[in-house]
Amino acid sequence: MDIWNVLSDIVLLLSVALVLGMLFERLRQSAVTGYLISGLCLGPSGFGFIVNVAEVQALAEIGVALLLFTIGLEFSWRRLRELGAVPWMSGLLQIVITILLGTWVASIFVSSLAEALVIGAAVALSSTAVVLRILTERAELESLPGRNALGILLLQDLAVVPLILLLSVLGEEVTGAAALGHFSVRILQAAALVGAIFLLNTYVIPRVLHAASAFRNRDLPVLLAFGVCLGAAAASHALDQSPILGAFVAGMLLAESPFADQVRADVIPLRAVFLTLFFTSIGTLVQLPSPSAVLTLLLVVISIVVGKTLLLSVIIVLLRQPTQVAIATGLILSQIGEFSFVLLQLGYRQELVGQDTFQLLLSAAVLTLLLSPYVIVAAPRVGAAVAGLSPRLSPPVGKIGISATDRAGKAGHVIIVGFGPAGKAVAEALRKTEIPYVVVELNPHSVSALRPSLPIEFGDATRPEILERLHLNDARALVVTVPDSETARLIIRQAKLLAPRVRVIVRARYHAHASRLHQAGADQLVDEETLVGHRLGAEVLSLD
Repeated sequence: MDIWNVLSDIVLLLSVALVLGMLFERLRQSAVTGYLISGLCLGPSGFGFIVNVAEVQALAEIGVALLLFTIGLEFSWRRLRELGAVPWMSGLLQIVITILLGTWVASIFVSSLAEALVIGAAVALSSTAVVLRILTERAELESLPGRNALGILLLQDLAVVPLILLLSVLGEEVTGAAALGHFSVRILQAAALVGAIFLLNTYVIPRVLHAASAFRNRDLPVLLAFGVCLGAAAASHALDQSPILGAFVAGMLLAESPFADQVRADVIPLRAVFLTLFFTSIGTLVQLPSPSAVLTLLLVVISIVVGKTLLLSVIIVLLRQPTQVAIATGLILSQIGEFSFVLLQLGYRQELVGQDTFQLLLSAAVLTLLLSPYVIVAAPRVGAAVAGLSPRLSPPVGKIGISATDRAGKAGHVIIVGFGPAGKAVAEALRKTEIPYVVVELNPHSVSALRPSLPIEFGDATRPEILERLHLNDARALVVTVPDSETARLIIRQAKLLAPRVRVIVRARYHAHASRLHQAGADQLVDEETLVGHRLGAEVLSLD
């Protein structure tokens, strides 16, 4: 291997990836898609500028290890518990059922069960990088679909490690009792690796980090974090395990240390370079489909997007969440994710997946990522539209609004939508002034816990029948405290259609959302960014 030729290829890939990543970000797309297309353009199927594809991919695998290491650093049992039971249950069911259904459907078209299993596993995963970026930009991460998506994505990321273990065993071409024995050995090796990393993270690494911090040298923690990640990956490889396993476990265990935030900040810039290299190297493997294969590709993409949306929607509805939320969550997670590339590449290397299947799924994954920004943006509106087709599409709501408005007095009351910190502050202010109020909340766990002591009911305020049962026409005001601007806009429009004279006061989390909320019919708007700016200015002026 001529290292300088490989270095020239890497420089070319990163340069084009930078340009296309910026272009795709400007087009409201994901930069990841730009990286994949840059590899496609420069690789053998494009202009053929990259000839050392295998060498580039070998270096790019470091990016995958760093990605799993940082995901491990961000993995938190406390964070998962805070998201509630629905993301947990829906995530587990979605992964298992998608793999089973995907494997069953794929087995109709491919020759081996192992190949079908790789397809099912790849389709089960969604894109953490794309989904979280879009939801964060749109301030929808704290909405109910956003919280569902976050919890499910965390579980999907966690599922990557056992899936890689499973595919590694399938690649050893053993069956029956021998396969079970090999899998047991793999599990024991993995357990030994986890134990060793745990001991290092408990007794050795924190002391080294303390010592490195004492020298106040910023390079030392960076070197240690990089060494821990690659060392764990190398140890995993030496045990004939996937290097990704060691990197992920090292990050997850190190996440419990007080240095987790600093280590994450140190590693992320390095990860970005290698991860970009990984996606561009995947792009070099993609071959443009022939005209005769385009229809098949489109059918596969439609089947994946529609199938994942329907499956996840059904699961979430069965877990007693509203249809609107369920459909929005399903659409948000309807794409194929970045770790699907890892599983497909592993299956291809171990000859579990044929060339034609590999190329078809790579192309389908790229197309689903291209569609994702538009699908995610449209998800709340589509969910509301579908849920509005028939009351039968929504789960039973019991006595929504009746007992609460009875306690609040059926006229002159204030309806508070959402009971996060903002909703609680409004309720407390109304309680002190003895103004009757009723809270409508979409989180059933909060409603169950608070109902004995608070006029609160479970319901989706974008639905007209919910607002009617809350006696909107008789209300003094409607206060919309939900952080998701699209949900707030739908609530305002529905309220104004039902009760044009009711005063609607709405929270705008970002100034950019203010005009759309006013256009929807908000009478008064609390602009958080403006308020924060005034308060910060006042605090500065109050300094001595």
